[in-house]
Amino acid sequence: MNVCSKYSKLQLPADAKLRLWTEFEEAITSGLFSGASLLISGGVEPDLEDTWGTVESGGVPVSPSTCFDLASLTKPLVTAPLCMVAVSRSLISLEDTLPRFFPGLVPKDKEGISIRNLLSHSSGFPAYERFYQGLIGVPAQDRQSALVSMILKTPLDAAPGKKAQYSDIGFILLGLILERRMGAGLDRLARDFLFDPLGIDDLHYCRLDARTSDPGQMRDDNGWTADDQDAPGRRRGDAQSVAPASQSPRVLASVAYAATELCPWRKRLLRGEVDDKNAWILNGVAGHAGLFGTASGVFKLISSLWNIYEGNVSNRFLPREIVRLFWTRTEDAEGSSEWCMGYDTPSRNGYTSTGRYFSDDTIGHLGFTGVSFWLDLDKRVMVILLTNRVYPTRQNNAIRLLRPVLHDIIMENLVMEDGGKITENGGKKAE
Repeated sequence: MNVCSKYSKLQLPADAKLRLWTEFEEAITSGLFSGASLLISGGVEPDLEDTWGTVESGGVPVSPSTCFDLASLTKPLVTAPLCMVAVSRSLISLEDTLPRFFPGLVPKDKEGISIRNLLSHSSGFPAYERFYQGLIGVPAQDRQSALVSMILKTPLDAAPGKKAQYSDIGFILLGLILERRMGAGLDRLARDFLFDPLGIDDLHYCRLDARTSDPGQMRDDNGWTADDQDAPGRRRGDAQSVAPASQSPRVLASVAYAATELCPWRKRLLRGEVDDKNAWILNGVAGHAGLFGTASGVFKLISSLWNIYEGNVSNRFLPREIVRLFWTRTEDAEGSSEWCMGYDTPSRNGYTSTGRYFSDDTIGHLGFTGVSFWLDLDKRVMVILLTNRVYPTRQNNAIRLLRPVLHDIIMENLVMEDGGKITENGGKKAE
């Protein structure tokens, strides 16, 4: 599908490209990440796409087909769009509360949490809990129900609707709700309702299947057996806690995956295996993390939604009003919020990874592994940055400084075919 009828091809002058190259090469040399992929577009197609580095030290070069662990980009690329589909088909309502989906299980303090609260990070749930430690000894087929119980017993940080606070837990719960209401796993739902209809073949989950050998003899790729006790939550003789996940047929041997961390818990370097442990314990498929893909795949999905948002197409995929609703800053929490439903916006106070020139009319998201996308709906610019900043360890946070620098170089220098600059006279600062 063609995207964005007001499109004007974007270009970067040679000196700006050189500045970008310098920043990326210095980041690789300093060990911030081993590889990166960058895509810039004004709508119809990628206008600038480039890659740097290798998938790991001594590995093959990163190319446009290299798949990255997209981490929390799973939220805006899978869970939020599937919620759009479910709302459009009346499978859920934004005002539905948890008792509809988990009758008899929801404690009183959580009875008022709605789908809207979960999407806009105003549910009151904390940001993160180590659910995987409690689930590691639970049989795989029982983990979802056990996880629901664990989530519903998790103390809230605030009453529903009182505070906007980013929460993985809310999106884990959204993923479980979608699976119940739509009748399949998230990986199948994403493929059937998003990727296949939009012609996207470079976004996918990497489903993980535990090996079924004798647990006493089971070893992972580094020689650890089920009797080794070094991993948190590991139980003697528990095959699930140590068995390396085997890749599903959907993960092709010909696909190059950017390595993520040398996981101290799993005792191996992760390649095509989800970094997030709460997603890993759910077989690699969850509402908050687990998606893998390329910059092109991210572009295809977001640009398709952008096209609907602008009303450039008439199709049965999604109504325009639903996309526009999800891409509008919410007022679901008391006080100001920087969240749309499933999508982030530039911070209006203090640090923002978008830098100085993205407008307030911008949606996007960050991912823990070093990935991000930002779409300025006013200036009509999309910037997708994929890296493996957690390789070989998650302890390096220097990407926090690099992201705004890269975005500023891009936004300061982008020009349209007619010579006009995207950002005139220093541009509009995202407060």
